[in-house]
Amino acid sequence: MRIIYKISILYFFFISPFLRSQQEAAFSLYMFNHQAINPAYVGAQDYTQITAVNRSQWNGIIGSPETQAVSFGHQFKNKNTGLGLSSVIDRIGPTQNTSVALDFAYHLKLNDKNLRLGLGLKVSGRSYQLDNSMISPFDSSDLVFTSPIDSKFSPNIGAGIYLHSQKFYFGVAMPYFLEDEEVFYKRNYYMFFGGLIGENNAIKFKPSFLIQKTELLPLTYDASVLIVAGDKFWIGPQIRTTVNSGVPGEENAGFYGAIAGIHIGRNLTLGYAYQGGSINKNIGITNNSHELLLRFQFAPKIEGILRSPRLF
Repeated sequence: MRIIYKISILYFFFISPFLRSQQEAAFSLYMFNHQAINPAYVGAQDYTQITAVNRSQWNGIIGSPETQAVSFGHQFKNKNTGLGLSSVIDRIGPTQNTSVALDFAYHLKLNDKNLRLGLGLKVSGRSYQLDNSMISPFDSSDLVFTSPIDSKFSPNIGAGIYLHSQKFYFGVAMPYFLEDEEVFYKRNYYMFFGGLIGENNAIKFKPSFLIQKTELLPLTYDASVLIVAGDKFWIGPQIRTTVNSGVPGEENAGFYGAIAGIHIGRNLTLGYAYQGGSINKNIGITNNSHELLLRFQFAPKIEGILRSPRLF
């Protein structure tokens, strides 16, 4: 019961003030790492890829959220099946949430225009840890905060669908079916879609939308429109807030942000996302948040095969 008591205290002191924030780790560059949300994304590309993301929020605040994610995805030679691994480490204050998952997907070919439907399964495990050294209780002899804590490990399972072609994608996923009352974890539901607009090889537009819902939080959305130059550079604005509020404000959760990136050669992608005081001062945000993405694509030598897929 001691671990339940400790986590309950942490909930009220550390989680309750942020109930209008995401419960699962959230990424601004999700449109380049769909596997973190949806296992059906694995094998959607004709190449193997490794993606690493680092997100630092509210810089300058002690114990501010920091998240790292790594994913590996591989398409088998039959082009119908994909297998991958993904992991997320999410820290906020003295708590750390670590998840590791095996992702599997089967892709059905729907027509001759390369429209495919992916059906995905995620088998995962999650551990919760508490760093006592970051807690300074009024009573230094309080065993609740000074005694060692055994990390809690919870297995889980999730699923998703991913409809995709060379020009658009649409996905629905619930990455974790099982809830955990001990740490107040509720199911998260995701729907995301986007695509490429424009036939001109010089300039294209890449809109992306994400809608998320969980029992504890209001319905939220994320929207961005990237300008893609020469299938190599991309930059654009981003907005995230609740559906009811429409736009971020002092009384509503959310932010305005910016995204940029570059494809270096055939095999490397760099991405960057920013939210901070310089573009959010009117809604009360003074601290900066940064997100970096690094993706390796072990691409085939067939010319043109990376033209659209590597932008998804």
